[in-house]
Amino acid sequence: MSAPASFGPYSFTLTDEEARVAASRAGLRRNLAGGFERHYVAPLAAFVLALAFIAILAFTGLIGRRLAEAGLILSALAFMAARFLAHWRLHSAQKASLAATQTLQRRGETRLLVDDQGAAIEGGGDSRRCAFQAGAQAEDAGGMIYLWPRDGEPVFIPTRIFADEGEAARFLAFARARMAAG
Repeated sequence: MSAPASFGPYSFTLTDEEARVAASRAGLRRNLAGGFERHYVAPLAAFVLALAFIAILAFTGLIGRRLAEAGLILSALAFMAARFLAHWRLHSAQKASLAATQTLQRRGETRLLVDDQGAAIEGGGDSRRCAFQAGAQAEDAGGMIYLWPRDGEPVFIPTRIFADEGEAARFLAFARARMAAG
């Protein structure tokens, strides 16, 4: 494991594109963590089961053609309403994450300080610390390193602030190792 003294301090300002990418990923992850099966898979499964049930009843003659058509239309409307609500939740989560990321972006020059216990982001008179013990996952995606805590907002670190890709990979390995140890 690399010594923490070899990381930072780093200074950066998030670009508009980095803020959008980070907000999009954070919003998606937050929304999916809050019940992927319930919001996305369950309505689809219920719709397919309703279609099969109505088709069986109609083909066996237990219900008339008009009643089967009405049941199919109502099932489709219910599925579309559930899908609309799921997309609305996703969009709301993305907007909330974008607002939080824009707050970080408005800080201007931001400093990243890394030690054995975690990473701290300071800038604009505000400071936030992500303890590695409280971290759930560290990942590199879309030119950003994300430190995902078990609770709360993630820390976004642009990979461009590191000297090269090797240093970014070493930092990511260091963060993952510290999270696994905690």
